[in-house]
Amino acid sequence: MSYQVIARKWRPQSFDEVSGQGHVTKALRNAIRSERIPHAILLTGPRGVGKTTLARLIARCLNCEKGPTDEPCGSCMACSEITEGRSTDVQEIDAASRTGVDDIREVIESIRYAAAPGKYRIFIIDEVHMLSTSAFNALLKTLEEPPPKSLFVFATTNPEKIPFTVLSRCQRHDLRRIALASVSDRLREICKSEGIQISAGALAQIAREGDGSMRDAQTLLDQIIAYGGETITDETIAEVLDLVDRRVLRQIIEACIEGDAKLALESVVLATAGGSEARRIADALLELLRDLVVLRVAPNGQGLFDGTDEERAELIALSSRTEPTRLRRMFRALVREIEDLSWAPRPTAVLEMAVIRLATLPAGDDVQQLLTRLDQLERRLASSSGTGGAGGGAAPSGGRTADRGPRRRRTEPVGEKPSQTASAPSVVPPAAPPNKPTSHASDSRPPAPTAPKAAPPAPVAKATKRKGKSAATSPAQTLGGGASPEALFDRFRGKALESDRSLFASLEAAKLLSIEGNNIVLGAEVAFHAERLTTRIPDLENFASDLFGQPVRVTVETESAHHPQKGNTDSREHSRKRRQEALNSEPVNLALEILEAEIVEIRPLGENR
Repeated sequence: MSYQVIARKWRPQSFDEVSGQGHVTKALRNAIRSERIPHAILLTGPRGVGKTTLARLIARCLNCEKGPTDEPCGSCMACSEITEGRSTDVQEIDAASRTGVDDIREVIESIRYAAAPGKYRIFIIDEVHMLSTSAFNALLKTLEEPPPKSLFVFATTNPEKIPFTVLSRCQRHDLRRIALASVSDRLREICKSEGIQISAGALAQIAREGDGSMRDAQTLLDQIIAYGGETITDETIAEVLDLVDRRVLRQIIEACIEGDAKLALESVVLATAGGSEARRIADALLELLRDLVVLRVAPNGQGLFDGTDEERAELIALSSRTEPTRLRRMFRALVREIEDLSWAPRPTAVLEMAVIRLATLPAGDDVQQLLTRLDQLERRLASSSGTGGAGGGAAPSGGRTADRGPRRRRTEPVGEKPSQTASAPSVVPPAAPPNKPTSHASDSRPPAPTAPKAAPPAPVAKATKRKGKSAATSPAQTLGGGASPEALFDRFRGKALESDRSLFASLEAAKLLSIEGNNIVLGAEVAFHAERLTTRIPDLENFASDLFGQPVRVTVETESAHHPQKGNTDSREHSRKRRQEALNSEPVNLALEILEAEIVEIRPLGENR
């Protein structure tokens, strides 16, 4: 007799021998026992999990001389004919090669005749999704009302390609990928019966390469037996299947966890010296990292790890040497590096760089440590803000300024007390005492930018007469209760940021020129920005009125019209100073130190990219 491959020789002959499909075999056995047999059964699932095997078992159960029974004898004429594929009552059709409507018409014609000598007329159509639309339509009527004692058994790997009109007429059973342990047990039984000595690691590796398919695993076993003879070791498996030694893979990951880039690179060289491709090594490392993460968070999880108990114990011990967060970061980093392997001219170099990155990946902090460090940063920022630390008008890209204190003062109302100007970060010449009227408004303002118009003398004289009422000594106090003009403008912009980000962006291009009573004068160096602000004056006044609790009038002017000789030069100089202040800001430096970050870009707060 000619040689028969293991996949055919060891095909299950009963429901008990079917591996990993207990949910399907139980339903079919109960249906046969109770004689509740549907006229159409659809078996779906990946390749090599037992769809055709179950279809033939159903045929044997129904046509066995002792049947219908869920345990066919396997020795009667009907069982033998079905097993050998020569039964006239059981027809197998390959829909991949017979897709047309004419082929289905032959089935429809032959189903009219009663079974003889069997009890049921059974049609097994493999890869039924390959049938044409016309063939499915021709089959619908017969499928809905078939003759008595007739049965259709469909098998497919792509049930989504079958029309819903056909699916609704079938009893569907979904077969699953077979677990690694079930495949290993079945292969061990086969090797024992065949007189083959094979290690547990070799069995596990064959089952893993089968990827849930019993037929694929049995085909690989056939190939390995032909190569290694009656004794099969782990080295035999690696030679035949071009597999990466898992001990080398564990050595690479272990070196990366310990931060030993030299040992990791040497292990990669050892793996590639065996002839394994860089992509295959990377995929194996990725799978190993996945197992480490899973076993770190769920060491006793059921069905989460496809490996032997010995491998589980080794990986649990390895994963316990670092934190789960770092293992996840290593996994994500390797995924990003693997994307470059498909197009890289030297994949091995990319793999080496990926391993170096894993080995030099800094250890991450857990959430509680990060929260503690952020709390420390907030306290230090608050302390810095309370003592008048530099806040800076610019911030690193991607974050907001942590210091919410006042920015560099741009204007100073006439007659403000020196005690009020002390909180400003910039040095401002002291203002004239309140009891000495003066019309030199520019003396109390910094050099740039200045107000477009000199303050009228009337408010100064009025303030002199009311020197007994401190609330009226400064126009800024009318709105902010003693707050500096710059602080008022910051509050004003903060209100806009909360309510209207587009308005806030427009305010970033503006400057506070003066605050006179309930009037706020804004200036813009560019006429375009001034026009944009002018169109939003009603919104600006509403925001200001809501913020200060009283009617406020907002005026927008073009600053360059009043100071054309300073416009661009002052703007560039001011921008440079603000960026330098941001770089020298203590809160920014603290954030860089605590978060171990670096400055990529500096841009004004609120500026859109």
